[in-house]
Amino acid sequence: MESKNILVVDDSEFDRNLLVNGLSRKGGYKTLQAGNEEQCLEVLKKNKINLMLMDIMMPGTLGSEVLVKVRKSYNSLELPIIMVTAKGDTSDIVECLQKGANDYIMKPINFEVAVSRISTHLKISELSLEMAKLNKLEALNAMITTYNHEINNPLTIAISCLNDPLIKDENIGKKLHTALWRIADIVKKISLITYDSDVEMETYAQDTKMIKL
Repeated sequence: MESKNILVVDDSEFDRNLLVNGLSRKGGYKTLQAGNEEQCLEVLKKNKINLMLMDIMMPGTLGSEVLVKVRKSYNSLELPIIMVTAKGDTSDIVECLQKGANDYIMKPINFEVAVSRISTHLKISELSLEMAKLNKLEALNAMITTYNHEINNPLTIAISCLNDPLIKDENIGKKLHTALWRIADIVKKISLITYDSDVEMETYAQDTKMIKL
C-alpha cells in the first residue's frame, strides 16, 4: 500500500515531535512538519499531503484561520484536516468543524485513537475521490459518445463533397481536405478516450482545463 503523508502543523516543536514520533510508531505514517501558517502553505504547495493535523491555538494566527485559507485550495475529500486541541471549549471545535475541519482530537493525545481516526479519514478520502473519478469518467464517456455521433454524420457528408466539381479552386479544395481530415482525426482520438481510464488534462486558459489529444 502506498505510504501516506501526514502534515503536522503546530507552533510547539515539542508537540510536533511528539505527534511525529507517535504517528510513526503507532501508524507507520510518513510525516512532514510546519510551525506556522507560512510553512504550512509552503509544504502543501511542494508536497502531496494526504491528511493534515493542525493545532487550534497558535500564536499570531489561529488554526481556524489557516484552515479557511487551506480550504480555498483543497476540499475536505482531497485533504482531510483533523484539528488538535487541549481546550475543553466546544465553541472552538464547532467553529473549526463549520469552517471545514473533518474531525478533532484532544490533548494529551491517545495515539491508538488518533491513528484510528486518521486511518478512517484516509479511507473515506480515497474511496470518495475514486468514486468521484468514476462518476466523472462516466459523464465524460456519455458526452464523448454523443458529440462523436453528432460530429461524425455531417463530417462524413462534408468529406464526400470534396470531389464535387463545384469546388473549382484547387487551393480551396486542398484547404478543405486538410481541415476536414484533421477534424476526422480528432474525432477518432476523442472516441478512444472512452476506453482510457486515465484521461490526461492540460491547461487551456488561466485555470481552464482541456483534454489532451
